[in-house]
Amino acid sequence: MTIADRYNAEAARLLPHMANSLAVDPAITTANEIDEIVFRRSEFLGGMACAILAMLEQQDGDTA
Repeated sequence: MTIADRYNAEAARLLPHMANSLAVDPAITTANEIDEIVFRRSEFLGGMACAILAMLEQQDGDTA
């Protein structure tokens, strides 16, 4: 599962009403690329993406 798959799933779980606006191509392999793509849509969405990515990073740290 790519970082984009995990990000899309978490965005849909946390913000189902905004999932389409936050969604990215599942083939993306870096958090930086996700952040750049979503931030270009709007600063607000970029902030949401950054928070979701930070949550995923924290989950990875908790399981490692």
